[in-house]
Amino acid sequence: MSEPGPYGYQQQYPQQNWQQPRPTNVLAVLALVFAFLFAPLGIVFGHIARSQIKRTGEQGDGLALAGLILGYIFTAIGILFFIAWIAFWGLFATAVSEAADDVRSNTYSYTTPQSYAATPAPRITTTTRAPQTTTAPRVTTTVSGPLPTVTGTDRQGFVSNGPRCNASNPAVAVAITTASRIVVCETGVGRYYYKGERLSDGAAIEIDDPIRTREGFAARNGDVTYQLSPSGLVILDGGSELDSEPALEVWLN
Repeated sequence: MSEPGPYGYQQQYPQQNWQQPRPTNVLAVLALVFAFLFAPLGIVFGHIARSQIKRTGEQGDGLALAGLILGYIFTAIGILFFIAWIAFWGLFATAVSEAADDVRSNTYSYTTPQSYAATPAPRITTTTRAPQTTTAPRVTTTVSGPLPTVTGTDRQGFVSNGPRCNASNPAVAVAITTASRIVVCETGVGRYYYKGERLSDGAAIEIDDPIRTREGFAARNGDVTYQLSPSGLVILDGGSELDSEPALEVWLN
């Protein structure tokens, strides 16, 4: 475009070219947004957006790149968190299982002694034996029958430390294992009762009506069975072995 100058010459004006701004790629914006909402999808949108920007010349490459970087960072953090979560619950399940095994082991070991007098045919007793103490010796009575060969015992069981038959009830089996002291007593009417004491803490158990077996005696307390034989004591739960205590000294009549 020109117009007359002050001296009659045509004055030229430069022609201005107006260029329309390039649009911003939509997927680049979505890549940045989803990097915070759902990082893996932000990564996908970021790669697609950068590919489209190279082809179309749109704006938004910086947004797409930021979405990619943040998407990878947040995805890595999420994976690490998931691994830590799995490890935590694995350790928690292991701890719960071990605690349950400990409770089960304590339940199937020695518990509070049962009362034999609660059975339909109570054993005949003449006196009630006082609880054992460290200062007062046990009161012993004369009971006929063979004398056990286990150390520290008489015809009613252990003299100072360990289970002992009630007065007038002779022992028919006495044993010391690696973890227990055991005595099986006869009531005088062809019935028996089982007494055991754990060496580690003195916990005691008394079970009514054990039966004679080919090797010794078997006393049942619910689902748990205590089998005494010359080789020692085996504790079973429904046929599965819970514990085995080798014998140190055993006498069976």
